[in-house]
Amino acid sequence: MSDSVLSQDELDALLQGTTLESNDSDSISNSEELILNKLFNDLGKARAEVLGQLTSSTITLDQVNFLTGTNVKLAEDLTSVIVGNASSITGGITGSWMIAAPESSVLQIANKMLGSEATEISDEVTETFGEAISNMMATDTRILSEQLKMAVSPSLAETQRYDSGSDFLTTIGTLYRVGINLSIDGASYPFYIITSMKFIKSIAKILNPQTNPSANTPPPAAANTNNSTVNMTPAQFQQFSPSGEIEPLDNLALLLDVPMRVTVELGRTRMTIKDILNLGEGSIVELEKLAGEPVDVLVNDKLIALGEVVVIDENFSVRVTKVVTPMERIFDRENLHGKGGV
Repeated sequence: MSDSVLSQDELDALLQGTTLESNDSDSISNSEELILNKLFNDLGKARAEVLGQLTSSTITLDQVNFLTGTNVKLAEDLTSVIVGNASSITGGITGSWMIAAPESSVLQIANKMLGSEATEISDEVTETFGEAISNMMATDTRILSEQLKMAVSPSLAETQRYDSGSDFLTTIGTLYRVGINLSIDGASYPFYIITSMKFIKSIAKILNPQTNPSANTPPPAAANTNNSTVNMTPAQFQQFSPSGEIEPLDNLALLLDVPMRVTVELGRTRMTIKDILNLGEGSIVELEKLAGEPVDVLVNDKLIALGEVVVIDENFSVRVTKVVTPMERIFDRENLHGKGGV
């Protein structure tokens, strides 16, 4: 507890008449390690599946390992070029969630996605691996939401190339690194999740909440079999305590599981009723959009992004090339395609 100003956690503990347990321990207990090992094994298997779909190859989970230390210590294993995303988790629980991979892992995934044989991390490789990180982040938050039984989502952060781990890891305090090694073409490639010790211990606590034993309740009263006066006493109910460090959901988190209709629009045109009635098999309808222009991605008929059509496993998909800001939708709608509107 601070000598001058109380934190919100300390105030909550005082109001509830409980003691505040610190999450700043520099180590993980055996019980916490078992819980986290199961979580990250499930997460690693899900990552292997999504990366396998992105690269059209067979990828499996090899092993999961953990390392605790300062940013300086964790950076000692990352002396070469890495690609990382310093994002965070928000929603029912909040904390840092940094994803990074060394050069060998980045090139292996990016080359398979691009169908190339690059030997250095270029801007194109970084951008392509950024798409893989976005998919890994989505997978991570889905697994966390399922196992924590609360809605969590990733914050927006840019994937960048770093010359070394010391450039990427700047967070002060004790950090927790999860090494997820994936087997690709018979070789093992590491992918890292790095977070704060406080956040990882909060996750472990929610996954294994310490509940209070049930309070002793009086036996039920015998049924009244005659017309004598019945003695009544106030009902006694068991007192429940919070099952973990669950922060209140913000307004956005309440809507994260609401389904939305996503539409990809290739183009539009105007036709007279006469022309429409003349349509038949083999008729060609010319759209008001030039070949090569990006398609529109709409959510509930509202433009949110532009993209290009790609084919993945014989299915049409859209790779997002630009996210449209609210200001562009309102004031600059006619220039999103470089001319002539959307």
